[in-house]
Amino acid sequence: MKPEVIAHRGFSGIYPENTLLAFQKAVELGVDGIEFDIKMTKDGYPVIIHDETVDRTTDGRGKVGDLTLPKIKELDTGIRSGKQFTGLKIPTLQEALRVIPEKVELNLHIHEVYHPELLEKILAVLREEKRNNFYLAISPSMIPIARKINPEVKICNMGSQRQPWEYIEETRKLACQRLQFFTPSYEVTAEMVKKAHSYGIFVNVFFADTREDMCKYIRLGVDGILTNYPDMLILLKEK
Repeated sequence: MKPEVIAHRGFSGIYPENTLLAFQKAVELGVDGIEFDIKMTKDGYPVIIHDETVDRTTDGRGKVGDLTLPKIKELDTGIRSGKQFTGLKIPTLQEALRVIPEKVELNLHIHEVYHPELLEKILAVLREEKRNNFYLAISPSMIPIARKINPEVKICNMGSQRQPWEYIEETRKLACQRLQFFTPSYEVTAEMVKKAHSYGIFVNVFFADTREDMCKYIRLGVDGILTNYPDMLILLKEK
Protein backbone atom coordinates (compact mmCIF):
# COMPACT_ATOMS: atom_id res chain seq x y z
CA MET A 1 0.00 0.00 0.00
CA LYS A 2 1.28 3.46 -0.93
CA PRO A 3 3.29 5.19 0.21
CA GLU A 4 6.25 2.98 0.99
CA VAL A 5 7.74 3.59 4.44
CA ILE A 6 11.46 4.23 3.97
CA ALA A 7 13.45 4.44 7.19
CA HIS A 8 15.97 7.24 6.77
CA ARG A 9 19.33 5.99 8.07
CA GLY A 10 17.31 3.30 9.83
CA PHE A 11 14.98 4.12 12.73
CA SER A 12 17.14 7.18 13.31
CA GLY A 13 14.61 9.28 15.21
CA ILE A 14 15.16 7.04 18.24
CA TYR A 15 18.38 5.10 17.61
CA PRO A 16 21.82 6.23 16.42
CA GLU A 17 21.72 6.80 12.67
CA ASN A 18 23.26 4.34 10.21
CA THR A 19 23.93 1.68 12.85
CA LEU A 20 22.99 -1.98 12.84
CA LEU A 21 20.71 -1.27 15.81
CA ALA A 22 18.81 1.42 13.85
CA PHE A 23 18.46 -0.98 10.91
CA GLN A 24 17.28 -3.88 13.09
CA LYS A 25 14.68 -1.70 14.82
CA ALA A 26 13.38 -0.49 11.45
CA VAL A 27 13.10 -4.08 10.23
CA GLU A 28 11.18 -5.03 13.39
CA LEU A 29 8.64 -2.28 12.64
CA GLY A 30 7.98 -3.77 9.22
CA VAL A 31 9.27 -0.94 7.02
CA ASP A 32 9.22 -1.28 3.24
CA GLY A 33 12.69 0.14 2.75
CA ILE A 34 15.77 1.48 4.48
CA GLU A 35 17.92 4.34 3.23
CA PHE A 36 21.56 4.61 4.18
CA ASP A 37 24.73 6.37 3.07
CA ILE A 38 27.93 4.70 1.94
CA LYS A 39 31.53 5.94 2.03
CA MET A 40 34.81 4.13 1.38
CA THR A 41 37.64 3.67 3.87
CA LYS A 42 41.29 4.27 3.04
CA ASP A 43 41.77 0.53 2.52
CA GLY A 44 38.78 0.19 0.21
CA TYR A 45 35.87 -1.02 2.36
CA PRO A 46 32.35 0.39 1.87
CA VAL A 47 31.06 1.54 5.27
CA ILE A 48 27.75 3.06 6.38
CA ILE A 49 28.12 6.70 7.42
CA HIS A 50 26.55 9.93 6.17
CA ASP A 51 29.26 12.54 6.67
CA GLU A 52 32.61 12.87 4.95
CA THR A 53 34.18 12.83 8.42
CA VAL A 54 33.56 10.77 11.54
CA ASP A 55 33.52 13.89 13.76
CA ARG A 56 29.76 14.39 14.22
CA THR A 57 28.64 10.83 14.85
CA THR A 58 31.59 9.20 16.65
CA ASP A 59 34.13 9.82 19.40
CA GLY A 60 36.87 10.19 16.78
CA ARG A 61 38.03 12.72 14.24
CA GLY A 62 39.10 12.61 10.61
CA LYS A 63 37.88 11.91 7.10
CA VAL A 64 36.45 8.46 6.44
CA GLY A 65 38.64 8.18 3.36
CA ASP A 66 41.78 8.79 5.45
CA LEU A 67 41.00 6.01 7.94
CA THR A 68 41.46 2.25 7.51
CA LEU A 69 38.67 -0.15 8.46
CA PRO A 70 40.48 -1.25 11.66
CA LYS A 71 40.72 2.41 12.71
CA ILE A 72 37.05 2.97 11.84
CA LYS A 73 36.11 -0.04 13.97
CA GLU A 74 37.86 1.47 16.99
CA LEU A 75 35.36 4.34 17.00
CA ASP A 76 32.17 4.48 19.04
CA THR A 77 29.24 5.68 16.94
CA GLY A 78 26.63 5.33 19.66
CA ILE A 79 27.96 7.35 22.57
CA ARG A 80 26.99 10.75 21.14
CA SER A 81 23.34 9.62 21.19
CA GLY A 82 23.45 8.59 24.84
CA LYS A 83 25.28 6.30 27.24
CA GLN A 84 22.77 3.53 26.56
CA PHE A 85 24.14 3.30 23.01
CA THR A 86 27.81 3.12 23.98
CA GLY A 87 29.75 0.54 22.01
CA LEU A 88 27.94 0.73 18.68
CA LYS A 89 30.27 0.60 15.68
CA ILE A 90 30.17 1.99 12.14
CA PRO A 91 28.99 -0.99 10.06
CA THR A 92 30.40 -2.20 6.78
CA LEU A 93 28.00 -2.61 3.87
CA GLN A 94 28.33 -6.37 4.21
CA GLU A 95 27.38 -6.25 7.89
CA ALA A 96 24.34 -4.12 7.11
CA LEU A 97 23.16 -6.53 4.42
CA ARG A 98 23.32 -9.40 6.90
CA VAL A 99 20.86 -7.78 9.33
CA ILE A 100 18.44 -6.39 6.74
CA PRO A 101 16.37 -9.10 5.02
CA GLU A 102 16.00 -9.21 1.24
CA LYS A 103 12.32 -8.25 1.42
CA VAL A 104 13.32 -4.78 2.69
CA GLU A 105 14.27 -2.60 -0.27
CA LEU A 106 17.55 -0.73 0.06
CA ASN A 107 17.94 2.93 -0.91
CA LEU A 108 21.71 3.17 -1.25
CA HIS A 109 22.82 6.79 -1.20
CA ILE A 110 26.23 7.68 -2.61
CA HIS A 111 26.96 11.38 -2.10
CA GLU A 112 30.13 11.53 -4.16
CA VAL A 113 29.55 13.15 -7.54
CA TYR A 114 32.17 10.89 -9.11
CA HIS A 115 33.70 7.87 -7.38
CA PRO A 116 33.81 4.84 -9.72
CA GLU A 117 35.81 2.70 -7.30
CA LEU A 118 33.25 3.08 -4.52
CA LEU A 119 30.43 2.22 -6.91
CA GLU A 120 32.28 -0.86 -8.15
CA LYS A 121 32.93 -2.02 -4.58
CA ILE A 122 29.29 -1.55 -3.58
CA LEU A 123 27.94 -3.49 -6.55
CA ALA A 124 30.51 -6.25 -5.96
CA VAL A 125 29.39 -6.67 -2.33
CA LEU A 126 25.73 -6.76 -3.44
CA ARG A 127 26.56 -9.49 -5.95
CA GLU A 128 28.50 -11.49 -3.36
CA GLU A 129 25.60 -11.25 -0.92
CA LYS A 130 23.10 -12.09 -3.71
CA ARG A 131 21.08 -8.94 -3.08
CA ASN A 132 18.71 -7.73 -5.78
CA ASN A 133 16.13 -5.62 -3.92
CA PHE A 134 17.90 -2.27 -4.03
CA TYR A 135 18.36 0.93 -5.99
CA LEU A 136 21.21 3.38 -6.17
CA ALA A 137 20.59 7.02 -5.24
CA ILE A 138 23.38 8.64 -7.25
CA SER A 139 24.33 11.72 -9.22
CA PRO A 140 23.97 11.80 -13.04
CA SER A 141 27.75 11.51 -13.50
CA MET A 142 27.69 8.11 -11.78
CA ILE A 143 24.78 6.67 -13.76
CA PRO A 144 26.74 5.53 -16.87
CA ILE A 145 29.29 3.79 -14.63
CA ALA A 146 26.56 1.97 -12.71
CA ARG A 147 24.85 0.84 -15.92
CA LYS A 148 28.12 -0.34 -17.44
CA ILE A 149 28.68 -2.59 -14.42
CA ASN A 150 25.03 -3.69 -14.16
CA PRO A 151 22.73 -2.69 -17.06
CA GLU A 152 19.66 -3.74 -15.04
CA VAL A 153 20.42 -1.66 -11.95
CA LYS A 154 17.59 0.54 -10.65
CA ILE A 155 18.49 4.18 -10.12
CA CYS A 156 17.09 7.12 -8.20
CA ASN A 157 18.40 10.28 -9.85
CA MET A 158 19.93 12.64 -7.29
CA GLY A 159 20.83 15.38 -9.77
CA SER A 160 18.90 18.66 -9.92
CA GLN A 161 16.93 17.98 -6.73
CA ARG A 162 16.62 21.62 -5.73
CA GLN A 163 14.87 22.65 -8.98
CA PRO A 164 11.85 20.34 -9.03
CA TRP A 165 10.54 20.85 -12.56
CA GLU A 166 14.01 20.64 -14.07
CA TYR A 167 14.62 17.59 -11.87
CA ILE A 168 11.57 15.75 -13.23
CA GLU A 169 12.65 16.32 -16.84
CA GLU A 170 16.25 15.38 -16.06
CA THR A 171 15.09 12.11 -14.46
CA ARG A 172 13.03 11.28 -17.55
CA LYS A 173 15.93 12.02 -19.91
CA LEU A 174 18.27 9.87 -17.83
CA ALA A 175 15.69 7.03 -17.89
CA CYS A 176 15.85 6.63 -14.11
CA GLN A 177 13.12 4.71 -12.31
CA ARG A 178 12.94 7.08 -9.32
CA LEU A 179 13.41 10.61 -8.15
CA GLN A 180 13.50 11.97 -4.61
CA PHE A 181 11.98 15.40 -4.08
CA PHE A 182 14.00 17.48 -1.62
CA THR A 183 11.33 19.05 0.57
CA PRO A 184 13.62 21.42 2.56
CA SER A 185 14.07 23.43 -0.67
CA TYR A 186 10.46 23.72 -1.92
CA GLU A 187 6.86 22.72 -1.41
CA VAL A 188 6.03 19.51 -3.26
CA THR A 189 2.77 19.90 -5.16
CA ALA A 190 0.20 17.55 -6.66
CA GLU A 191 1.20 18.88 -10.10
CA MET A 192 4.81 17.83 -9.58
CA VAL A 193 3.79 14.34 -8.48
CA LYS A 194 1.36 14.03 -11.39
CA LYS A 195 4.02 15.10 -13.91
CA ALA A 196 6.55 12.60 -12.60
CA HIS A 197 3.93 9.86 -12.64
CA SER A 198 3.04 10.73 -16.24
CA TYR A 199 6.59 9.66 -17.13
CA GLY A 200 6.30 6.46 -15.11
CA ILE A 201 8.68 7.76 -12.43
CA PHE A 202 8.40 6.48 -8.85
CA VAL A 203 8.23 9.46 -6.48
CA ASN A 204 10.12 9.48 -3.18
CA VAL A 205 10.05 12.49 -0.88
CA PHE A 206 12.76 13.44 1.56
CA PHE A 207 11.49 13.85 4.23
CA ALA A 208 8.52 13.81 6.64
CA ASP A 209 8.88 13.61 10.42
CA THR A 210 5.54 15.09 11.54
CA ARG A 211 2.02 13.72 11.19
CA GLU A 212 1.07 16.87 9.30
CA ASP A 213 3.75 16.38 6.66
CA MET A 214 3.16 12.65 6.40
CA CYS A 215 -0.58 13.15 5.85
CA LYS A 216 0.13 15.84 3.26
CA TYR A 217 2.36 13.56 1.19
CA ILE A 218 -0.05 10.66 1.51
CA ARG A 219 -2.79 12.93 0.09
CA LEU A 220 -0.49 14.00 -2.76
CA GLY A 221 -0.11 10.38 -3.79
CA VAL A 222 3.66 10.07 -3.50
CA ASP A 223 5.08 6.55 -3.73
CA GLY A 224 7.63 6.58 -0.91
CA ILE A 225 8.34 8.74 2.14
CA LEU A 226 11.72 8.91 3.84
CA THR A 227 11.34 9.44 7.57
CA ASN A 228 13.33 9.26 10.77
CA TYR A 229 10.14 8.09 12.52
CA PRO A 230 8.88 5.13 10.52
CA ASP A 231 6.75 3.99 13.45
CA MET A 232 4.62 7.13 13.13
CA LEU A 233 4.16 6.72 9.37
CA ILE A 234 3.21 3.04 9.73
CA LEU A 235 0.53 3.95 12.28
CA LEU A 236 -0.85 6.69 10.02
CA LYS A 237 -1.09 4.29 7.10
CA GLU A 238 -2.94 1.76 9.26
CA LYS A 239 -5.55 4.39 10.12
